[in-house]
Amino acid sequence: MNNVNALAEIQSKYKNCNLLIPAATTVQINPFYKCSVMEVFADTSKNSGDIFSVGKVKTGEDKDGKAIYTEVFSLAKPLLMKLATAAGIQFHPEYTTVSRENTNTYVGKAYGAVRLPDGSYKTHAETKRICLDDEEAKYRLEFIDKSIMGIHEYRAAKAASGMFNGEWKEDPDNITPWGKPDRYYVIADSDRGKYVERSMLVNMTLLRKTASEKAQTGAILRVVRALLGIKGTYFLKELSKPFAVPSVTFAPDYNDPVVRQSMLQQGMASMGNMFGTAAVPPAITSDAFTVDAFNNLDIDAEVETENSAFLSDLNQEEGEAIFDSAETPPWDQQPDQETQDYQCAGCGAEISEKVHIFSVSKYGRPLCLSCQKGEGR
Repeated sequence: MNNVNALAEIQSKYKNCNLLIPAATTVQINPFYKCSVMEVFADTSKNSGDIFSVGKVKTGEDKDGKAIYTEVFSLAKPLLMKLATAAGIQFHPEYTTVSRENTNTYVGKAYGAVRLPDGSYKTHAETKRICLDDEEAKYRLEFIDKSIMGIHEYRAAKAASGMFNGEWKEDPDNITPWGKPDRYYVIADSDRGKYVERSMLVNMTLLRKTASEKAQTGAILRVVRALLGIKGTYFLKELSKPFAVPSVTFAPDYNDPVVRQSMLQQGMASMGNMFGTAAVPPAITSDAFTVDAFNNLDIDAEVETENSAFLSDLNQEEGEAIFDSAETPPWDQQPDQETQDYQCAGCGAEISEKVHIFSVSKYGRPLCLSCQKGEGR
């Protein structure tokens, strides 16, 4: 996949799918490190849940000197958690908890860390405290103001108009996208107390059920905002652009011969650290087998190689005898029988055993054939 057009290819291939993970573009910047850029898009539609309106700010004046106000938004939990996933923020499970200080107070704690390009980690800890007594006072002030100043949110205003007495009014300074003045509902004096008490009852009942979760979630989102440097408010034009989260990670290119050699050396060093290095055998300091010692020997090496006395077992192939196949080993040789010499008594010549026996039996003494002829005359 082409790194430059990675996002476009993903969007075209999965255009009929809901992508739940950020799109990434990865480039190998050197044989050992790669740079990854995670892109997260914010859904800026009104009911998406990624953002919420926090009011309007003055952005200038028109030609008549009248102030121009523009609506600003803040990032909600779904979008913040997507950014945390893209950045690889990790939360310590032991220090990301919620506790209850007293009957009406919950304290959420979060401890997170994000890895920096140099390999180190940036950590941050936050707390979020929710006191039900304080929240009740805030709700009371909010709904008293709404009952007097009017309810501008259309759905809430329409629901209140069906339950409480009051009147609809128009705000000529606030023009809707359809070109009409914004309409709001003002609660009548006779029903303001009822409206405030009912609104507080509904909101406090919900808050008591979710106070602990809200405390912990609030602490986690504060950590995400702090680690990524997210602003408090954004204009809609800013949110139309994706959030880019770059990171540099150690990712060796194993196709590079330099990387393979370095990894091999590192692996051998690790094995040495774990099991120890092999002992180096001591150097031979004797001069018995030096070149000079061989040159001074009074022997002919070429001749002595034929001498079986100097034949080494290491020079023989496995299972081969050190004696010639035609030669009988000394332990298998039969001892030679002793032979007796017979001599002629007349001339001293050597005679055979048979001649000796015949001569002694006929002539009474051992004689050779020549002497036997002379003896017979």
